Amino acid sequence: MTDLELLQAQRAALLKAMRSGALIVRHGDKSVQYRSMGEMKDALADIDKEIAALEGKPKNRVFYLDIRRGY
Repeated sequence: MTDLELLQAQRAALLKAMRSGALIVRHGDKSVQYRSMGEMKDALADIDKEIAALEGKPKNRVFYLDIRRGY
């Protein structure tokens, strides 16, 4: 199993647990217990970033505009 396949399987297990409302995720012979749904969302975002990097997708960029009036 490649790293990409492993991450996709972990992502699927995490999404399944989030949809059911459970804070414990089991993948294979390992399990992880999260403290909150927010922590699970953070883990999901990290997995998504790793998957995107392995697939060669560009990083998401955020631009902040600072617009001031010139009086």
